Amino acid sequence: MTSNTSQPHAVSVALQKGGVGKTTLAINLADRLTAQGHEVLLADLDQQGNATEGVGLAEHYTADTHLGHFLEDEDSVQFSDIVHSAHGFDVLPANKDYDDLEDKIRTTSFAELWLRRQIVDPFLGDTYDYIVFDSPPNLGPLSDASLVASRNVVIPLLMSEPSVSGFERMYTQQIQPLRNEFEINILAIVPNALSGDNEERRIIGDLEESQFGSLLPTFARSAQFDESPGPGIRSRIAFKRAYREGKPLAKFEPENDMIPRLDELATIVENGGIEDG
Repeated sequence: MTSNTSQPHAVSVALQKGGVGKTTLAINLADRLTAQGHEVLLADLDQQGNATEGVGLAEHYTADTHLGHFLEDEDSVQFSDIVHSAHGFDVLPANKDYDDLEDKIRTTSFAELWLRRQIVDPFLGDTYDYIVFDSPPNLGPLSDASLVASRNVVIPLLMSEPSVSGFERMYTQQIQPLRNEFEINILAIVPNALSGDNEERRIIGDLEESQFGSLLPTFARSAQFDESPGPGIRSRIAFKRAYREGKPLAKFEPENDMIPRLDELATIVENGGIEDG
C-alpha cells in the first residue's frame, strides 16, 4: 500500500472511544521510534494528561505555562519553555487548562491549523524525525486539530463491539469529513490488549474481510491465532506496571514479548503505512 520511504512523519494515535490503550500505544510508539535512532516528540493532547503521567512528568500537568500559551500569537512563550525530556525523547505535556485551549480552537477561525503551523511545520524534519500525538478520546476541536496536524493516524482497537463502533463513528464523522480538505492516512489498525477468545477471532476476521483489512499489521492477523502468543498487542500486566512507574514498556521490562510487535508498529510509521505483500 505504501513505499518504504522512511521520511519524517507526524502521527496521531487516536480513537473516539476511551479505554482502548491509546495512551500506552502512543508512549511505546514514541519509545520504539527513539530506539530505532530517531529524534521524537510525544505530544499529549488528551485533557486527562495520561501520557504525561505515563512518562513520569505528572508534575507538569499543572504548570502555569503550556501549549495553549505557545499557540497564542500574543504570548511570548518559546517552544523550549513547554517541552521536557523523558526516556530519550521529548515530551509536550498536557495541562489541566486544555479545556480552555479547546474552547479557543472551537471559537477561532482556522484554529484547527494551529498545531500544524506552529508545531509540525517548524519542527518536523528539522528538530524531530517523528512527532507522535496522543489524541483526546472524543470528537472535538483538539482531536480534529491532531489529525489535521499529523495527517496520519494509528488506531488502537479492543476486539469488542463498542470499540469497533467507536472506530466506525470516527471514520464516518471525523476522518471522512476532514478528507474533504486534507489528506488523512490511516497507517494501521492495531488490535490491542487481546487475551484470546472467540470474539476476538470473529472481529479480526471481520476486519480482514472489510475495506480496512489491509490496515492490519502482520502480527495482528488471523494467521497468528495458530502461533504463540496469538495476534495483536497482547494483554500484559507489565504495561500497567510500566505506566505506574512512568516508563515505556522496554524501559521497565526489556525482554517483554510485545516489544518486537511495538518495533514492527514503529517500522510501519517509518514507512508511512503497511507495505504491500
